[in-house]
Amino acid sequence: MSRPVLVIRGGSLPRSSGLGRAHHDLLDRLKGGQVPDYHFDTVIEHDLEGGILKRWLRRRKYHPRLVAKIAKDVSAHLFGIGRLRSENAILHITDQEQAHLVPKDSKIPVSVTVHDLFHLEPRKISTSQGVVSIGDSSPGLIRRRDLKHIRRGLERADLLICISEATAKAARKLWPKKEVAVVPHGIDVGGYDPISYPLPKPKGLDYTRINLLCVGSEEPRKRMEFLIDVLGALPEDVKMRTVLHKVGSESSQKSKQKLLKKAENSGVNLHWVGRLSDIDLCGYYQHCDALLFPSIAEGFGLPPLEAMASGCPVLVADMPAHNEVAPAEWLLPHEDIESWVNAIMKMGSNQKRRPPNETALKRAQEFSIEVWSDRIKNAWNLL
Repeated sequence: MSRPVLVIRGGSLPRSSGLGRAHHDLLDRLKGGQVPDYHFDTVIEHDLEGGILKRWLRRRKYHPRLVAKIAKDVSAHLFGIGRLRSENAILHITDQEQAHLVPKDSKIPVSVTVHDLFHLEPRKISTSQGVVSIGDSSPGLIRRRDLKHIRRGLERADLLICISEATAKAARKLWPKKEVAVVPHGIDVGGYDPISYPLPKPKGLDYTRINLLCVGSEEPRKRMEFLIDVLGALPEDVKMRTVLHKVGSESSQKSKQKLLKKAENSGVNLHWVGRLSDIDLCGYYQHCDALLFPSIAEGFGLPPLEAMASGCPVLVADMPAHNEVAPAEWLLPHEDIESWVNAIMKMGSNQKRRPPNETALKRAQEFSIEVWSDRIKNAWNLL
């Protein structure tokens, strides 16, 4: 018998955000019958409109009460949701920031997707650009209280579904007796396939150049300044032929101008692309020589997976958790500029379009929706 899943989060998020995308992907796959033995029942969330006080009251009082009522009244028809059975329904919260919604003494088993535990376990990493804070080690009073409720909610959950082994390891350290499963993100690998769905070359991309791609913001942990240092260390003739295409919304105008100035001073050709639609980004994946991903901390790291599904080689910092995504031969020491320079030099440019990389395509298959579906099914079977 198929088990109904109530999908829970707090404020509704657009698909364009990382957590929003993961949330909507789960909804789509449940609604589309892509998870064997489980089906979508309802989604419970609220809008983000209103002032600070109104949003706070929704997050901390009204919405938790609604979720708690639904969890206690498993008939649930009083709330217009449809009849549920306590013996087989599941309540699933789609990210750890909403773990305060885990009801106390729930009659329905509760699982939570844990993308990372950066804010519960903050740390600092020393880099050549300075010390980078991962998570907020000095949150304000309101945020401290919020984190306390999140931690308690994760303690109450019956199952934590982590998107990486690194996060699962951290979760098991915090809660040794907690049931923890690892379910990495899955993507529609076929939708990125450069052979079945070839996309036109993006404007301004020249095959006579070495076209390198980076995807992300200028947040310090993303290490965009490190990439400029790497490209600045290339031999002069290679540097002149190399273009770094930077995709993603800027964190601020100040950070954008700082990175552009650093590139100019280093003689690096930085093409600031900005935010793109998914299909336009896929075009860059298909036509660039490699994706560079020097981040020192990620919950997962989707860009390397999307790039590989597009047949694009990736060079990735050997740091958790994105080092679980890329093949070992494409992992590089996160501070070793020489290793990155040597890897880029091997990319070269044959003055024509790079053929789809077989290693990348093969690796991406390990993160297909079909593989993800089996993993999430096996995780929920623990409840």
